[in-house]
Parts: sequence; structure tokens; C-alpha cells
Amino acid sequence: MMRSKDELFEHELKDIYDAEHKLKGALKKLATKSKNDPELADLFTSHLAETEVQIERLQEVFQTIDRKASRKPCEGINGLLKEHSEMVREEKPVGEVLRTVNIASALKTEHYEMVAYQSLIDIARELGNTRAASLLEQNLAEEQNAASKLERQAKRGRATRAD
Repeated sequence: MMRSKDELFEHELKDIYDAEHKLKGALKKLATKSKNDPELADLFTSHLAETEVQIERLQEVFQTIDRKASRKPCEGINGLLKEHSEMVREEKPVGEVLRTVNIASALKTEHYEMVAYQSLIDIARELGNTRAASLLEQNLAEEQNAASKLERQAKRGRATRAD
């Protein structure tokens, strides 16, 4: 039974820590599968590097609450990753359709992460943990930036089709 905001914070921190680890693998795959679209592949590769730094920041957040970094299965990210892999496996999209599927799936995960980080920031502030809030704000800003870049890629694809 969860009885305190401290417990909630730790629970949610473990959840996003797991999500970021899982997304590392997903971003590697997306970068590889996007090799025919260098701009999109670069976006996935650069966000992979950011994700590795985000994991390090999350480890620092764990230190602010005197806990060892650990993971709790993130069912939200599990579901989003499963949805993407099933779509690709079952529907076998190709070309521009595959590009759109990959961008949409990545955007879904970015939005999930943004909400998770904002919630953690709010709880950290309530708890008076300004160091944790600051670290989490850096991760949130990077997720927002990645989402903006993905949205530009999606618009680029729509503009190409309109020509």
C-alpha cells in the first residue's frame, strides 16, 4: 500500500527509469531501420545519446532520495513498444508508410515521457527536492525538443506528399 508522496515519487521514478532503458533499445532499432532517411536516422541517434544522459540524470535523482537506482516494469512503454512491433510485423508497412509509423510511434513515447517527467517534477517540488526537480526538468526539456523535431519530420512527410 502506497501511503506517502515519497513512496509515489520513488515508484514513478523506477517506472521512468525502466522506460528510458527500454527506449534505448527501441531508438537503436529505429535509427537502423531509418538508414534510408538520414535526417530521421540522425534524429533517432541523437535522441539515443540524450536518453543515455537522461538515464544518468535519473541515477542522480535516485541519489537525492538515498535510493539505489532500480527499475519497475513500465507497462505504458511496454504497451507502446508492443503496439509498434506488432504493427510492423503484422502489417509490414514499407517506404513512406513505415516512416510515418515510426515517427508516430516515437511521438507517442515522447508524449508519455513528457507527462511522466512533468508529474515527477510536480511531486519533487511538493517534497521540496529542488535538485531532483532540476534534473527532471532537464530531461523534460530534451523530450519536448525531441517531440518538436519528430513533429517537424512528420510535417515534412505530409508536405512531400502534397507536392
